[in-house]
Amino acid sequence: MASGLLKGAVLLLVSVLSWLCVYMKGRYTVDVRSLPQHPRSHQPPYPGGTADNLLWFLQVSDIHISRFYDPQRVTDFKQFCTENVEVFKPPMVLVTGDLTDAKTIDRGGSMQYEVEWRTYYGVLKETNVMERTLWMDIRGNHDAFDIPALHSNRNFFRQYSSMGQTGKISYHHAHKTPFGTYSFVALDACLNPGPRRPFNFFGYLNESSLASLQSLADETVHSNMTIWMGHHPTATILSPNPGIKHVIRNGIAYLCGHLHDLGGLFPVMYSMQDGGTLELELSDWMNNRRYRLLAADHDMLSFVDVKLGEWPVVLVTNPKHAMFATPSHEPLGRIRHSTHIRVLAFSPDPIEKVIVWLDGVRFCEASHVEGPLYTCPWNPADYGTGLHTIAVDVSDSKGRTRRQEHPFSVDGSRTNISFVQTVILQTDWLVLMKVVFLLVFTAGVLSLPVLRYSSPALPPGGSSLDSAGGAGCGAYPRQFVHKWLSRLSLLTKVDHLYYPLFGFGVYIPFGPWFYGELIQGHYGVLFMHGTYIAGGYVPGLWSHAYAALQIALFHVPLTIYLAMLLDNHLWHLSHKNDQASNNHAKPRYKLYRQLIGLLRLHGFGAFFLIWQLYSSYWVLVAYGTMSFLICPLRTWSLLLAAWLIYKVRTLPKERVAHLIR
Repeated sequence: MASGLLKGAVLLLVSVLSWLCVYMKGRYTVDVRSLPQHPRSHQPPYPGGTADNLLWFLQVSDIHISRFYDPQRVTDFKQFCTENVEVFKPPMVLVTGDLTDAKTIDRGGSMQYEVEWRTYYGVLKETNVMERTLWMDIRGNHDAFDIPALHSNRNFFRQYSSMGQTGKISYHHAHKTPFGTYSFVALDACLNPGPRRPFNFFGYLNESSLASLQSLADETVHSNMTIWMGHHPTATILSPNPGIKHVIRNGIAYLCGHLHDLGGLFPVMYSMQDGGTLELELSDWMNNRRYRLLAADHDMLSFVDVKLGEWPVVLVTNPKHAMFATPSHEPLGRIRHSTHIRVLAFSPDPIEKVIVWLDGVRFCEASHVEGPLYTCPWNPADYGTGLHTIAVDVSDSKGRTRRQEHPFSVDGSRTNISFVQTVILQTDWLVLMKVVFLLVFTAGVLSLPVLRYSSPALPPGGSSLDSAGGAGCGAYPRQFVHKWLSRLSLLTKVDHLYYPLFGFGVYIPFGPWFYGELIQGHYGVLFMHGTYIAGGYVPGLWSHAYAALQIALFHVPLTIYLAMLLDNHLWHLSHKNDQASNNHAKPRYKLYRQLIGLLRLHGFGAFFLIWQLYSSYWVLVAYGTMSFLICPLRTWSLLLAAWLIYKVRTLPKERVAHLIR
């Protein structure tokens, strides 16, 4: 039986992985050539040697101004608002959320600190940045921690932000120029009401919010270009059909933050949605001091991510980066008809040289046209097929140099965006977490009745840790699997252990997890499916992952530990005579064996019980004493574990006689 189960599991795993590889390749690869072409793709104006049809702007995200940590964060932010905005002179700066940190000093709790908001708004006022550019800020999930309602006096965004004072959280700004209108649409998907962390990571849009955003999208239909901005990547936003991606499909790009750089693993994260909309996550200001320069040149979008203090800043706008070409949203045919290479170069000091290289060969020294624009003539037909490379070296009067390099094409050839980055930004993480929970729940909980009612009575004790001098993992995988099936089967056949263990596992997806002050001054109850708080309901977003972790890191280890204890207890009950004869062993050798046996038996149990105690402590830190005390998921589960361990160690022989032979 064990051999059949093992072979079946391996075959199933191989089949699932094979299917997953095929599915993911099709799911995450956009066939750009199949997308409809932009209606003005081959119509003038074409990129030339004059400073027309050109617009640039900035984005910054995840500032996280904190009253407790890193005061340099504020100093550098002030530098950005002063020096960088002065050098770039953008008509607008897009600030995509998490303006403040809103974490307690131990980082476990969360609340809104007015001093953080005063600091943020004070920088805007002190630097006069709102008079020099349109400062388009929106909320992030940290800005919505511990807020019972949008009209609450703790929603400091309304008072201490540029756009919050307008009374709108999602809004549309139409930037009008002599060469057309460019729409910027801000999307706020923060939870309302906003619980304290950690159950405030994902975004949520109800039907009313989605309809409002669709109305904003309808206002942009006659714009040259539409840029969407929000804090949460679309993969972390729960929304009803047709979904947020459908609403923003008219935009050439969706600019967001929130994921920072995933702990340093991904300094940049870009992807393309099915309809050709770019999704561009920007690394954080908090630790990395990153910001983004974007430009719409003849209605083609280009961008570069920059670290504060890096000068000069260089952005090639024609020919644009082939990886980010979106034929349905921008007139890429204009590259073929262009007459000049176009480069934007910015520095606090005068630019001295702009050297252009094509396919590794020095092509020209670009001439200054106006402002940051440098151009040099070229013939696109010379590079008419396939991918090519453009590199630009820029130096300023202080001797600082910067090189910007990227692939380009004239015929529509392109390079693919990183598959891993695409998976991160385009996977429906909410659905994935539900699937993971279902798999973990099936393996860790529903397997118990299967073992109880389908497995035959198996001999106990023979696989005990203490039998035969302490058998290890078995010589072969089949023996190892058989041993653990034996142990788990024995466990499920003891009613006093099986019913509480299985009942608690079933409780996790259906019962309340804890009750307490989830928002300051407002008590609520948390279930896996959602939270009832402040007269409202917030769907369960992060909770499925939380439940999967609870089962994987506590319920399953507890089951394994109880099976080990039971096996050991049954062995001792059936080998009392052997134990008596072993008492004649040398005291030192006997003590050594006992210590090793205790460590092997109880070390694992101590580890996961300490982890559960630590998790319970963070419930106390995040939500207070009441949540800690009325917390079946964490605190009470420790009491259950202690009781079950006690029951195993004190099982009388007559109650388990049928299991001993």
